[in-house]
Amino acid sequence: MQILHLNSNFLYSKLYENQLNEMSSNFEHIIYNPLRNKKENKTKYKVLKPVFINKTDSILSFKRLDKSFKYLKKNILLEDLNLIHAHTLTNDGILALKIYKKYKTPYILTIRNTDINYSLKYKKHLKNLYLKTILYSKQVIFPNHSYRKKLLSIYKDNEKLKSKLNNSLIIPNGIDQLWIDNPNIQSKTIVENKVKVLFIARIYKDKNLHNLLKAINNMDNIELTVVGKIINKDYYNKLKENYKFKYLGTKSKHELINLMNDFHVFAMPSFKETFGLVYVEALSQNLPILYTRNEGIDKYFDDNKYGKSVNPEDVNSIINGLEYIIKNYESIQNNLKDKNFLQEFNWIRIGKLYDKLYLGVKNE
Repeated sequence: MQILHLNSNFLYSKLYENQLNEMSSNFEHIIYNPLRNKKENKTKYKVLKPVFINKTDSILSFKRLDKSFKYLKKNILLEDLNLIHAHTLTNDGILALKIYKKYKTPYILTIRNTDINYSLKYKKHLKNLYLKTILYSKQVIFPNHSYRKKLLSIYKDNEKLKSKLNNSLIIPNGIDQLWIDNPNIQSKTIVENKVKVLFIARIYKDKNLHNLLKAINNMDNIELTVVGKIINKDYYNKLKENYKFKYLGTKSKHELINLMNDFHVFAMPSFKETFGLVYVEALSQNLPILYTRNEGIDKYFDDNKYGKSVNPEDVNSIINGLEYIIKNYESIQNNLKDKNFLQEFNWIRIGKLYDKLYLGVKNE
């Protein structure tokens, strides 16, 4: 069974390779990942990676669409494909629709952060095309629970869309097996009311380190440690001038497991988050999490079971979230004793879900 993956981010994230690695060997995967600049393919998969994307293509979507369609017609037998998986709505999805209209190849569609929080927000002239792309797909997949609701809101509860999304799937990203194989089984306690908070993310404005620091600056006996690559140096330097926190640079996964032993809470109230693997990684090490409401990992667990969701725009909400975690620390630790929830984010399980999905669409 031959699958074409329209995936503009395949070579930039291990997530997609991890999915394919855990799938049945009965599938032949071909990946189409157009690039702005040359990038080496270090995977075992066949990746078509023409370097012809430029800045204007992000705005002029039809120009990029035509280039991609012509390239694919020239380089693969589109009529031989059994299924297409478009990994975003924006560029990948509309390309899948174009191929479907010409060759009747069924496609499934994953809708992600950039689709909901950027394309559907700023590319309003393409809104009807995006809706058509969703409606013609065989299956819609979301990586979190919030985006289905947001999509319906954007289209004002369009009845055709509502009917289509009744059968949509929520399939999370997986975490590295290292975290599943090495959970912390030792419950944590807060000693002498000194709370050590850990933030792990790339450092730029969208991750909202500034509001977290504002919140902690208004609380007693809390210290923050930051780990991650500095993306925006001006942003980081300004925070360093105005707030007190430790910065440890970047760390490997093995180093993070050891580091998490020394902390009480993981906090990352980012503004937008497709999923946020680091939240689950933190939970595996018995760190309660402070996370963003209606984004990423929100709704995967019962409210307040493993931490607290907050409004990232509201510093008081972040303060209240941290206070809730501290006040209910013992009960959250008790909830974290059962680590069976980690299996939901196991790539082996997720690979089997995609096996079933791909075969199901083919056999319709």
